[in-house]
Order: sequence, then structure tokens, then C-alpha cells
Amino acid sequence: MKQNLEELIYLREEEAMNIELSLNQVKIMKRYWKEFKNYCINKNINYFEFNQINMFLNDRYNCLLSNNNILNSKQKEVIKAMFILIDINNISKYILTTYKDIKLNDYYNKKLEEYLYFYENIMNNATSTLTRKKKFTILFFKYLIENKVNNLTELNKRIILNYIDSLKNNLLNQKITAYWNLKSIFLYLNDNCILQNTFDLLIPTIKRYRHKKLPSCFSKEDVEKLLESLKEDVDNTPAGYRNYAFLLMIARLGIRKIDVINLKWKNIDWERNTITFIQSKTKKANILPLPNDVGEAIINYIRLGRPIKIRNDEDFIFIRNIYPLTKLNNSYTFNDIIKRHMIKCNISLDKYKSKGTHSFRYALATELINEKVPVNIISSVLGHSNSNSTKVYLEINKNALSSCFIGENYE
Repeated sequence: MKQNLEELIYLREEEAMNIELSLNQVKIMKRYWKEFKNYCINKNINYFEFNQINMFLNDRYNCLLSNNNILNSKQKEVIKAMFILIDINNISKYILTTYKDIKLNDYYNKKLEEYLYFYENIMNNATSTLTRKKKFTILFFKYLIENKVNNLTELNKRIILNYIDSLKNNLLNQKITAYWNLKSIFLYLNDNCILQNTFDLLIPTIKRYRHKKLPSCFSKEDVEKLLESLKEDVDNTPAGYRNYAFLLMIARLGIRKIDVINLKWKNIDWERNTITFIQSKTKKANILPLPNDVGEAIINYIRLGRPIKIRNDEDFIFIRNIYPLTKLNNSYTFNDIIKRHMIKCNISLDKYKSKGTHSFRYALATELINEKVPVNIISSVLGHSNSNSTKVYLEINKNALSSCFIGENYE
């Protein structure tokens, strides 16, 4: 008897929560199951059959369940998720592991902490950079443990070249990041006199040629349509006040999403109408004016939309509207909210390649360029470390660029 596809996936999701897997492993499986379900729905398939999985894997990931070819990490993940969908009772054969599930021994845990502390507190690396360093360092240390390298002083040329060879089938971006982090590790070990060898010279250099990508940004008219739609929606959804204030702040001030998420009450000076915060990406302070409409939106959110009962230690401005009532997760994208309001405003989803919060930031940059604001002022508003970082925004409008004052320090 054929089993309804939606019922099967719902059942598997319920069963997965009762199995001894990490939340991250369950999250990975559910993501692939949802993608598989949507794939079948688009092909008008409602019932589960074994051959549908191979169709899905072949079309989306260029692999099969019985694939004997060399697979990259993404292909391995999705194949394991599909095997578990078929046979969850034998899940131990298909356990999904990510770097978050890897357990290092005490020695390598200590070295990892020292390495990350150095780049966070001495080198002032951004949180996103530290996350990448942590991931690829854990994978490297795991390899060393598996190959009986009990101390970093035991590293030699053969071990490093073998590790590099083990990465040859990874996706290009993963390989580039792994090589970048490996160089970073060896430079750190040399600088701190843990190693004397120049192992960083063994790491290959991959040249990646890219076509210049222009930022995708909303037009000024569409920004106002979306903000007006969000404003109309404040009374219709529990999180409406929050979403409007959050996105209005990005649209008016160009603040990065992560920095809005991290805003606390102390960052706003209501008497001077300013917002002062340390940028997550650059680790530098930025001071911006607080426009009246942004201030009013935040006040309305506090009065009418923000949950009253929250954790006592939470003083972040923007928080979740469902339990646990903590600050928004950094992975919260707002994409679905923006898409919903694009549809409501009759703005075609195909009109813009990117539909996230950064499109509001790009739109502000474009508007400032059109108004012939000097580049150093635009850089200051956007929180760039130097004016060169603003160059990509200037490419959006060649006509405005020709009349935009750049200044003698701009290259």
C-alpha cells in the first residue's frame, strides 16, 4: 500500500525527535526532507515510492542512493537523510555528523580555545570569521586524532600533505576555506612558538576568478511600498510591530541585520536621538542619528508588540515572540516576511535576485549616491572600515558615480 508522502515525513520528524540525535542532526535531516517533499509536490506526486528519492537526488544533487562515485560532503548528507527517511529504525547506520557533533580530547579542546581566543581578543576577528575558523579547526584536529597525532609538535610534512589530499574531493568553496584556515593555524602556531616549521608554505593557493556581482537592491519606490505594507500589518500579527521597527531601522540607517539583532537598550540615547553600537563585522564603533519614524516604531513595539514576560537577563531590544523569549537568532533571515509583503504589494518576486535585509541596506546606499552624498559619508553611514569597501555599491549606478565626489584617498 502506498504511503502518503506528507504523512510519512511528518511521522519521521516526530520519530526523529525521540531518537538520541543532536538537535543539529535532526535539523539537517528535516531540511532535506522538506526539500524532497517540495520537489515531489512540484511534480504532483503525493505518495511515497522508492524511485522518487533517486529522481530527487539525481536532479538536485547529481547522485544516487547506490552511488559508488566520490561524493562531496553535501551529497553525503542528503543521501544519509534519505536513507533515514526510508529506514529510521536502523538510524545508527546513517548517523549524520557535523563539526558541532565532533568531540575532541582535552588537549585539542584546549588548543582550540587558545586559538580562537587569540583571533577574537588579539586579532579582533568578526564572529562569522571565528565560526569558520572553529569549524575547520575542529575538522583538522579530528583528522590528527584519528591519525594518532597526539600533540601539535608531532606534525610533519607527510601528515599535512595527507590531510590536504583528503580535501581534494570537497567543494571548491570548502576547499578554499579549509586551506585558508590551515594557513591561519600554522601562522598562529609559529607566532606563539608552538611550531618552528613553515608548514603554511605547503598549503596550495587556489585562484578563483569571479565575475563582478552587482548588489541586488530594492528601488526607492519599492522600499516605501514594503515599509508601508509592514506598517499596515502591525495589528495583524503578534510580531508585526517588531518586524516593522526592525526593517525600518535597516532601511533608514543601513545597519547590518546582525547589529540590529544585537542592539540593547543602552545603545539608544533618547535625549540626543542617537544610536551607538560596536559593529559585529568590523569591531568598530558607529554612531548614527535616530530618525523620528524609527524612534516611534521602536516605542510602539515596546508598548504594543514586545512580550512583557521575558528573561530577566535579556536586555536586547528585539526578541522572539514565542518561547523561549530571548533575543532573535542570528540565522533569522526575514526573507519570508519580505517575500510575503512583496506579494501583497504586487512586486514580482523575480524582480530582485536578493530579497533579504541586505537589499534594504543596498537601497539606502544607492539613494545616497543618487543624492550625490560624498563617498566618505556613505562609508561612515554603512559602517565600512574604509571607503574602498563602498566601491561595490557605487557600481549600482554609473551615472550617479560620475558626479559623486570621491576624495583624494579613494582608490
